[in-house]
Amino acid sequence: MPAIAAESAIKLYPTPSERSLPIAISVDAKGQIWFVELNVNKIAMFQPATSAFFEYDIPTTRSIPTDIVVDANGIVWFTEQDANQIGRFDPRTKTFKEYEIPTHNSQPIRLTLDRGGNVWFTEFAENKIGRLNAKKGDIAEYTIPTPLSQPIGIAADAKGRIWFIEAQANKLAVFYPATKKFKEYPMPGSFSVSNEIAVDRNGNVWFSERKDRRLVRFNPATEKFKRFDIPGRGVPEGITADKKGNIWYCDKKGGKLGRLNPSQGVFVEFDIALNNGQPFDIAVDSDSNVWFSETGTNNIGRLDIDYATAKNYDAPDLSVKLDASQKKIFEKINP
Repeated sequence: MPAIAAESAIKLYPTPSERSLPIAISVDAKGQIWFVELNVNKIAMFQPATSAFFEYDIPTTRSIPTDIVVDANGIVWFTEQDANQIGRFDPRTKTFKEYEIPTHNSQPIRLTLDRGGNVWFTEFAENKIGRLNAKKGDIAEYTIPTPLSQPIGIAADAKGRIWFIEAQANKLAVFYPATKKFKEYPMPGSFSVSNEIAVDRNGNVWFSERKDRRLVRFNPATEKFKRFDIPGRGVPEGITADKKGNIWYCDKKGGKLGRLNPSQGVFVEFDIALNNGQPFDIAVDSDSNVWFSETGTNNIGRLDIDYATAKNYDAPDLSVKLDASQKKIFEKINP
């Protein structure tokens, strides 16, 4: 299947800080793009209407921010992996607040919001998930039944259930806040090397199998998995669901963005390998623009799929050179 060569549909915006390493990305209710800059210890916002960037230094130095979300009130939440904290930023007052996680060196790595505005996060090094009460500021932690499971990607569904990936245990798990009970499901593939997770509009849970190059759908009602082989030899990374039910992902190594229409089982890939960027995370705004981070070239990118034109296109061989410290960081956030 030919990829869509999306040069004319892509706009890249270089981040102000050099070698900033933008990774996790999120869109707020105003259509503003928030992201973390792992290498310079900042969170940042891109304003599409003005093409302006705004960067904010995280109070704790060398915190290693790895994920970011924006709540219904416009408050920005982010993980501080090495600082062992959950960060809060109020864009109106330009002020930060940081919440220390009770378990030391837990390595909070991903986070999500439930419908009540609570912040849920995974503790990669300590085999727990945590909940931060956004109103009271207190943190509760819950130990995962399988030891050394290495929880990573996390998402909340419309019923308040918390879904997450157990990377080392090779399981999909769900936590029921009302009963404080866990349920775990072995993944269909052996050692899938899964990391990210999303919930679609129908309540299906999606995640990637990087080793086998697949997207996987789990139906909570039937407790059945369905696997979708992605085209070529791409490795799926960041994953999100749009309002139409499509599933989007990044192929970091192949320099592509991918879209799966689950009802048809059809993939379309958008080749964005313009300058060795390596897309890492992905989000879709209310106008169906697709936003992504590029780690290799420090860009925030936008894909306007209405202007993408299909044609045969051979993706170039991509490589990004990382120094020793950057490689060490990537080993943590992409186990």
